[in-house]
Amino acid sequence: MQSPEQNINRIWDIAVFLQMMAAFCNDIDFYEYKTLMLDFHELIKDSDEQKINTELSIYERQLTDIANSIIKKYPLKRNYREIAKDWNEKHKLDKEVISNGVMIGWLEKQIDLTNYYWYDYTPYHFKVGLVIHKGRGEIEENFLLQDSFTCFVKAEKGIKLLDNFGNGQKEKFKSQGKNEFDKETLDKLNALKYEVSFYSRMTIISFYSFLECFVNSLGFDYYYRNEESIDKKDAEILRGSKNGRFLNLKCKIEKYQKILRADKSAKIILSDDNQIKEPFKSLFDSYEELRNSSVHYSPEKLRIWLKPHDWFNKAKDFSVLVIEASIQIWKSCHETSKGPDYLGRLEYDRLYKMAKEREEEIREIEKNWL
Repeated sequence: MQSPEQNINRIWDIAVFLQMMAAFCNDIDFYEYKTLMLDFHELIKDSDEQKINTELSIYERQLTDIANSIIKKYPLKRNYREIAKDWNEKHKLDKEVISNGVMIGWLEKQIDLTNYYWYDYTPYHFKVGLVIHKGRGEIEENFLLQDSFTCFVKAEKGIKLLDNFGNGQKEKFKSQGKNEFDKETLDKLNALKYEVSFYSRMTIISFYSFLECFVNSLGFDYYYRNEESIDKKDAEILRGSKNGRFLNLKCKIEKYQKILRADKSAKIILSDDNQIKEPFKSLFDSYEELRNSSVHYSPEKLRIWLKPHDWFNKAKDFSVLVIEASIQIWKSCHETSKGPDYLGRLEYDRLYKMAKEREEEIREIEKNWL
């Protein structure tokens, strides 16, 4: 038979478990539930024994009814008391867990999320939004992917403005019988050229950063999901190193396939120059050096002193190469015919359109607030 204190702790664990559920799923209103939980907390902390004994069963019934309903939709994989303990530990380790969210893989270990998923595949470390962010989720590579297309859209806008302004000024000066621009016009053209070159360089840097992050994410996802069953050598590789030394991007792409795939083979070969195929050949032969020069330039590296149109064309080509490479890597590692759902299937036109729409929305806001 449980003591009164043990009984209270048992019911409190139901409340803590439901707090976690209310934080991420739309089936429980977090703020309404918070009021119930605070009332219960006040009862057990500030009331005398008689009042607690009188009202404890009322709270137990309320909490149990909510729990029974929610568990039908999200069956437990562990005892609710174990889940409550882990949820409390989360708050101790991360005081901002409500703002930062939780990894969906952690939630998957606690409960069955079949009725929660909104993507057909979600990496273990995908962060689920909590409370005001519930119903949303995000992962690092998607931020970088959005950055990449945003930079490209800005570069594209800049090149159009440069061409329109330059051609307009040519006509203007020609009509005035002049063959050269004045200093003011040249200064404006140089400012526009810099803008185009800047966003084009940032496009290349961002797309390459996305690719690196995306590949790292594939490794960590598999590592997190199979941490207890994979050997130490594979675990180290999936975390980005071998024998204590960091692996380069080419090596990761090839090795991750051999670990993730059921047949333990690599369909994308990058270690043999004779077997490298497009888009990887152009990606690494031409653009990796250009990206490296943009990040940490030296006179002995590929020059970054390019014309704005050259920069823009390189940025456009590179964006296509990275997306195509990413799709091939995903399909090979996951042995699927579809791109990753959580990244918009990596459909170029779709991602470009989204970036254009974001840019237009910001311009609309600027009209009233700048």
